[in-house]
Amino acid sequence: MKPEQPTGKTSQLLRVILVAFLAVALSLVFWTVFRGPAILARDDNPRRVEQELRIQRGRIFDLQRNVLAENAETAGIFTRIYPLPAASPVVGYYSLRYGTAGIEESYDAYLRGEPDNRWQAEMRQLLHRTQTGRDLQLTLDANLQAQADALLGARNGALLLLQLEDGQPDGSPAKILALASHPGYDPNFLDETFEELAADASAPLLNRVTQGQYQPGPVLQPFILAALLDQGIIALDEPVAHANRPVIVNGVATYCATPPPLEATWADVLAHRCPGPLQDLADRLPAANLAAAFDAFGLTEQPQLPLNTETAVSAPISKTTLALIGQDTLIVTPLQVGVAWAALATDGRLPTLQLVEGLQSETGDWVTSTPPPREPATAVTPVAAQTLRGALPRSGDIQTFSTLVLSGPDGSNNSWYLGLLPAGDQTYAVVVVLENNRNLAEVEQIGEGILTAVNGR
Repeated sequence: MKPEQPTGKTSQLLRVILVAFLAVALSLVFWTVFRGPAILARDDNPRRVEQELRIQRGRIFDLQRNVLAENAETAGIFTRIYPLPAASPVVGYYSLRYGTAGIEESYDAYLRGEPDNRWQAEMRQLLHRTQTGRDLQLTLDANLQAQADALLGARNGALLLLQLEDGQPDGSPAKILALASHPGYDPNFLDETFEELAADASAPLLNRVTQGQYQPGPVLQPFILAALLDQGIIALDEPVAHANRPVIVNGVATYCATPPPLEATWADVLAHRCPGPLQDLADRLPAANLAAAFDAFGLTEQPQLPLNTETAVSAPISKTTLALIGQDTLIVTPLQVGVAWAALATDGRLPTLQLVEGLQSETGDWVTSTPPPREPATAVTPVAAQTLRGALPRSGDIQTFSTLVLSGPDGSNNSWYLGLLPAGDQTYAVVVVLENNRNLAEVEQIGEGILTAVNGR
């Protein structure tokens, strides 16, 4: 008996079913092969969120292997905790909702344990292995970082502490031991407070050391005088007439910070922080030469650091008499001032900044991290740097330079402190700025306090 042939309606139904199956197959291929990666990458993909929560990020340590960032695990879900919130200007934060900042951002792929290639990622997924990042070690000293934060207290401002190696070749790293910015935030509560922090007019999320933009004022005086010494335009024992005459800026008269002797020299101008005599040099130091001096000290370039150091570019000098007293177009960050100050401490050489001390290899071993060396750069000759340092005021073993800076048309001031402490084979350099502050004793107490702490550690 012959098998019954399908009727016309049955044959038509079979064709419809086959077409439907083909459409489903093509749809599956399209959504899994072609559109799959895009779907997985969507922020609202629950699977991606779950995978992110199961990533075990690497830990972040300080110079003595104190933990600055680590994970807490609950049922295979990891949350980030920060034992030292005072380190947030450097460590930053990791948030599923708001992203990353600081070292958490710069070394995100490393801390996440991102695979080197797609094959490794697929094998890990196939074997259901937890994605585990690697640890890293910073040059920060947790104790000094905590003390820097405590010294700033409730004041708005910034503090940078560097360790400089004496007798090292050009471009030797300057290690960052402390970097504090106020007001700040606690990264342990970032998700709950982020919108409030972002709306705060005092900008607690801004890293004032690396991004704070300040009118430098007399802070430039050591660098300008060093450049003048280097070019043979002045000598420190050369007499200066009327050192304490006033300088008028925005209707505000500024005199020497402390009264100089009647028969003053350029050394007295530096020691007593007198702005007037510098303006007399406008004819002897053209704008192009002054701009070159700013460039040579790194005051116009963005320092290389695994933190956000991007700031606005200063306009060219518009008036030399104002530029000589730091009240023209140049805007600086405390980090830039720190580089220039370190150059004076290391006989005129611009240092390479170092923030990461070591990285963990895939085998768990620690590998020393060395920042890429900068091109050998000299701000001034060793003789000029040494001569300038020798004329700086002293407080015990500390060489200091503190000054008030007119910071706004309303006559408000910022107070600055620059300090150097030679100690054995190292020299420690500190830069402190307090916003809306006219009390030099306060900023000096903070600067000397952190240098005393580092000398006694």
